[in-house]
Amino acid sequence: MIIRLLNIQFARLKRQKILYVFFAVMAVIIISNALQEDNGMGYYAGGKFPTMCMQSYIDIVGTLFLSFISAILICGEKASGMFRQPLLNGVSKKQLLIAKTVSILTVALICFLFVIIVSIVAGFFLWGSHIFNYAQEYLLQMLLLAFPQITMVLFLVLLSLYMSNISSMMCASLIILLVNNLFSQFFGSYISFVDFMYYLYAFSGYNGMELTGKMIILGIAVNVITGIILIYGISRRTNSMTM
Repeated sequence: MIIRLLNIQFARLKRQKILYVFFAVMAVIIISNALQEDNGMGYYAGGKFPTMCMQSYIDIVGTLFLSFISAILICGEKASGMFRQPLLNGVSKKQLLIAKTVSILTVALICFLFVIIVSIVAGFFLWGSHIFNYAQEYLLQMLLLAFPQITMVLFLVLLSLYMSNISSMMCASLIILLVNNLFSQFFGSYISFVDFMYYLYAFSGYNGMELTGKMIILGIAVNVITGIILIYGISRRTNSMTM
């Protein structure tokens, strides 16, 4: 049943061509950044270029895109009444939300891997094997960033369950991101104990943040605990809401 629901979610996204637009836009951004770094021999030229692309993705673009996907799959269907249709066919609200959450997680993984692969390919054409000089560093960043990205998806799913339409979801997401970005830059030492979004920046080395063992352990712990809380919140909201 879950597999069938997943196929339905991906079919809807495929019909709307959203992923293709994202791939085209991100490819243009990555290539443009690569050419700028190459011409000016910037700090991220060569082996650090994939790190720069990861930072650009997690900063605003990637999270807002995932917010848009969440809004389409959850808010949009709630507003149009299409959310009720699977329930009439014997599918529970829990199964439906699991399928939608897994769909968004899959999209997040695909988009992140796309950014990494295109950045490495573009970097290889410009700087050759130098693109692998810091491979160990950015591969570690990739693995660590999986934690806050999964937590972010769970947060967006929960937020979507409270939003009435796509526009309200996007506005709320943008405001939360901007406020959190501000707090992460100026109050990082305080919010690092409670804010999972902080580790989107910390784990990617944003603004020269140093990746330490203490930060890694604390970041993983904060994201795991927050993820459990969000799953509980999603479950409660799903059981209490009227589709």
